[in-house]
Amino acid sequence: MNYPTKGTQDPCLDIRNLSFTYQSWKKEKNSPVLAGLDLRLEHKSKTLLLAPFDRGKSTLARIISGLCPKYLPGALEGSVHICGKDLANTEPWELLLDCGYVSQNPQEQFVALSVEDEIAFPLEALGLTRVEIARRVDSALVNWGLDDLRTSSQQELSGGERKRVLLAVQQAIHPHFWVLDESFDDLDRSWREYLTTLIREGEGTTLVLASRYLEQFEDLFDQFALLDEGKIRFGEKAEILHSFSILCGDELPNPLNDQKILIQDEHTLVCSSLLTVRIRISTLEAKPFKLSVPSFTITSGDLVTLVGPNGSGKSTFSRLLCGLDEPKEGTFTLDGEEMNQRELNRSVGYLFQNPDLQIFLPTVREELSWSLKRRKDLNDRQVDAMVCECATLFGLDLEETPSTMSYPLRKALQAAVYYLLDRPFYILDELDNALTYSVALSIIALLRRNGAGILLITHDRKFARLVSETTYAIEAGILERA
Repeated sequence: MNYPTKGTQDPCLDIRNLSFTYQSWKKEKNSPVLAGLDLRLEHKSKTLLLAPFDRGKSTLARIISGLCPKYLPGALEGSVHICGKDLANTEPWELLLDCGYVSQNPQEQFVALSVEDEIAFPLEALGLTRVEIARRVDSALVNWGLDDLRTSSQQELSGGERKRVLLAVQQAIHPHFWVLDESFDDLDRSWREYLTTLIREGEGTTLVLASRYLEQFEDLFDQFALLDEGKIRFGEKAEILHSFSILCGDELPNPLNDQKILIQDEHTLVCSSLLTVRIRISTLEAKPFKLSVPSFTITSGDLVTLVGPNGSGKSTFSRLLCGLDEPKEGTFTLDGEEMNQRELNRSVGYLFQNPDLQIFLPTVREELSWSLKRRKDLNDRQVDAMVCECATLFGLDLEETPSTMSYPLRKALQAAVYYLLDRPFYILDELDNALTYSVALSIIALLRRNGAGILLITHDRKFARLVSETTYAIEAGILERA
């Protein structure tokens, strides 16, 4: 495909005086998320747009891709043009070859029943021949290491595998302009490097939106920008990174360093000789997956990191550890006493990669008070006091509707719910995705303040270094201490 060059009369993206306010479901009107925003990207440019969470980054990405306000209601003012097309007069599907979007939450974009159908779906909409569709699907599957998962449903994929599917979809379509919202999150190091290579060698235009500066970003972009207070500011790399660091609170001390925690009852959780076999029912080509855990130990107050490639079994182990699944072999003991699944579930809180799987009530207040109201030792006044204190600690509005909150705020709500459950141990599966380091570290400190042991799953080595005291790794189906 021959793309326009820099300096052509019409830029790739031209946004002028853009303002956007989400529709309010409460009596009072929402504040604008974006206000008087201007953004012009030339063809073939590669731009990194940094923003702390909940500043409108994902809203901007959805507006550019034509999804907002069409599917997420709100008041939009100003103009948006992509490759000369006015989005006010353009349907999202008419942008397939112009603009490709990958969401920070991969599950919200899946529409098909299998991986190969997900990739084929937009190609069919473009009217390509069966032969060309098959060629592009096969190529994308191989490029993103998904060939064995072509028949898999998205429910049986890991977070990293889902993200790779969405990136494979865009590679198969091959649009001129890629809008990547936190697309490096969920990916392990090798796939981050592959995405880096695609961006660097690609002839199209790329806009990466991120809430953290990753090592893969080095020498990748030709311009840097910062989104704050509803507007975008461009600048030299060093100046933008410095301003971003201040906004994110990176200059603040790590709350985990020298944290004084209150351990009333010290507990030790031990896994011995675990073996589990995982069969993906929808996956015809892949062999059953086996995970072996000779020994794993976590004690009250511990900060433990679990690392491993996408699909290696990190979430599989998490489901075993919190009692959601039962191993084929092996035992769990808490303080020397053997534990069954029900007992594990009451001792280990598991924060899923996707917070939407654990949030289900109409307001933040109801979500936080759900478990407390079922405790016979608390009256209504005590419940209300605990909920109000928790909302303040996690920066939440009690009357907000979770479904309309930003993805990072929903992750904060998910963590707040478990904070009130006060479990002895917590598993944080990719907690740092879409959050700044400062916010993620603060959440960990809150969950640990009463002495809970923390198991953190992450692909971000820098973040792991800020947290971890002990590291376990999964390699070739075996989980061992690194």
